[in-house]
Amino acid sequence: MPESIIIVGGGYIAAEYGHFFSSMGSNVIIVGRNPQFLPKEEREISYLARKEMEKHAQVFTNYEVKEAWQDNMKRIVAVNRETGERKEFEADEVLIAAGRASNSDILQPERGGIETDERGWIKVDEYLQTSQPGIWAMGDATGRYLFKHVANYESQIVYYNAILGKKVKADYHAVPHAVFTYPEIAGVGMGEREAIKKYGKDVLIGFYRYEDTGKGVAIKARDYFVKIILERKNLRILGAHIIGHHASILIHEIINMMYTVEQTPRPIFNAMYIHPSMSEVIQRAVSNLLTLEEYHHLMKEHYGIILD
Repeated sequence: MPESIIIVGGGYIAAEYGHFFSSMGSNVIIVGRNPQFLPKEEREISYLARKEMEKHAQVFTNYEVKEAWQDNMKRIVAVNRETGERKEFEADEVLIAAGRASNSDILQPERGGIETDERGWIKVDEYLQTSQPGIWAMGDATGRYLFKHVANYESQIVYYNAILGKKVKADYHAVPHAVFTYPEIAGVGMGEREAIKKYGKDVLIGFYRYEDTGKGVAIKARDYFVKIILERKNLRILGAHIIGHHASILIHEIINMMYTVEQTPRPIFNAMYIHPSMSEVIQRAVSNLLTLEEYHHLMKEHYGIILD
């Protein structure tokens, strides 16, 4: 293990490695280009995740790395994208976690008549067939959703279509993800901003804190919560986001509801939940629906987070 390490990047890979190395005793510095740590997460979740991470590591956001070299230590120079301030960081090792790219420049799929997009990802149709009849692509090769569980799902679609001769479309309306840090983070479907952009103010937020459940009290949970985004008219679930213990497990209750015909949380609301269990936080979030204004006020009052 390095005594110290700089991690360049502020997304989930950087966060997970930052959590791992700091837990193993390394002095960790995370340098991210985006103004928000974990930029694809809800702003309030990113805020709380950074707050916890900074107990064990240094986190710098809105810094773009411009130089890197090595003398007795490995060093980088980063520039603040807002102020122009130059800052030098040094550590025993540097880990680059600033995103992924296609390796089609090595594989050269175009030699087999397989088209790629401007970034080198393999183009596929809604059935995951490439531009070359009889050749299919799935997983990271397409650049759509770079998660192993998405590749697992797509392998089933390819099996149905390529092997069994069916015509099954890939469905990405509820793609889940998880960030394996402390605390865990998980999400599925739309975020709040995306939902507002599509449905305006006709959105409700189901919210509940871990600490307000019996199990949450027992494990002394603080600042962890469930956020479920619903279309107001018919209570269809648009997305959900969780920060806290077992988030990657709890999110599956919401995922399953999003794959039903109605896509509403009514079965969760009507079900009998074991007490005390962590799952109760999901049911109580479904039972505690707030307007956007009420939710934003709550975030400001409880956590000091201002959401526009």
